[in-house]
Amino acid sequence: GSGKTYRNSLSVCWTTPGCKRVLAIAHGGNWDVTNVPYLSNGAIAAAYASGFDGVKIDVRVTSDNVPVLAHSSPIKFYESLDCVNKRIEQMTAAQVTACHRFPSGTETFQRFDDVLNYLRGKMVAQLTVKESTDYARVIAAVIAAGAEDFAFFEISTNDLRTKIPTISGAQNVWYLINVASNVTEVDELLNTINNPRAFMYEFDPGISLSPTIGPKLTTAGIKAFVYDSNVAASVAGLQGYYNQGFDVVSSQAGNNGVTARQQVNTTRGINPP
Repeated sequence: GSGKTYRNSLSVCWTTPGCKRVLAIAHGGNWDVTNVPYLSNGAIAAAYASGFDGVKIDVRVTSDNVPVLAHSSPIKFYESLDCVNKRIEQMTAAQVTACHRFPSGTETFQRFDDVLNYLRGKMVAQLTVKESTDYARVIAAVIAAGAEDFAFFEISTNDLRTKIPTISGAQNVWYLINVASNVTEVDELLNTINNPRAFMYEFDPGISLSPTIGPKLTTAGIKAFVYDSNVAASVAGLQGYYNQGFDVVSSQAGNNGVTARQQVNTTRGINPP
């Protein structure tokens, strides 16, 4: 076959209505405070090795128009000691990729295209483009890399309403819409905007999908996504989101994210879990 699986292709389960498999994303990779920095190649590789279905990465664009993996701008001291307080947007790609990711002496900031090449055939990528003015550039980069089938963009309802329609090629990539706690946006997304590329909606922890939101999403074939930022989130706690009706849970509590997914899929009779 084509080798496409739910881990490496959005065409399998992610954008397929009726798929009962639950999925797990590693927020920033499977990182830790002491050895493997957030967003690093090591964290992304660890997420793959431990069985995550996808990884969330942050993207910014350099002064010479190169997308790179970077969370903060200016760079925080806990992200890079050698590049603290520098702005990604005022640096060249060569300068950014020379910055070490704290506390590693070997891990450096990466070009986005290099990371896409690593992820191809392995895992899907949730892209958080930190500046909405960079959407067009990063969408173009995804298309240039042929990564439309495994990289999707996290954007707001307002972005989908106003920015995405103006961007060339934007109809060729997939979107996670972060509703957060503004649940009234669900009806607007389903009935007014109705963009077929918006395949999944994100809700804040604590937002209940029952009794009204869940059935609407199921009827429309839309997946529900939640991110728990707690680095100490328990397996039971992460399982709870799946049992509340969420299809995809993003976490940064190490292997607990995979274990929770495996236990829920096993309970549902889905193999491999």
